[in-house]
Amino acid sequence: MSRLEALILLIVIVGIVPVAVTLFMTHEWRERKRNIRNVFAGREPLVEDAFYEKYFQSRRVPANVVIKIRRILQDETGVDMSRLSDKDDFTGNLAFLFPPDDGLDSVEIIMRIEEEFGIKISDDDTGRMRTVEDIVMITWHKIRQREV
Repeated sequence: MSRLEALILLIVIVGIVPVAVTLFMTHEWRERKRNIRNVFAGREPLVEDAFYEKYFQSRRVPANVVIKIRRILQDETGVDMSRLSDKDDFTGNLAFLFPPDDGLDSVEIIMRIEEEFGIKISDDDTGRMRTVEDIVMITWHKIRQREV
């Protein structure tokens, strides 16, 4: 291959790669938005207090625990969690929020919860954290254990 051919090939590659990456990322972004719309379709948005009252108040979990967890989920996923329910499942209907084959244990969510509440969440506990309800209840259990 001549230098000219190599230079042309390099220019083509340098020009094509950014375009391909942009197209892929645009597709992924659109797919994510569509999934979010589908998962939360028909749900009314709930402010933090209403979310707590609807799903966790009767379980006697403190409001600040529930609200902080919902904020962490929103911060770490970049998704508006106002339409979240306690049964939403990070291994089911919300699995698209994480890279394939990565679960909740592979993201910053667990570390943020541990830091926020001064608790340690084992790998076994993380494996049981599938739904929003699981995350809240296991976290609350760990907080209570710490206080004993």
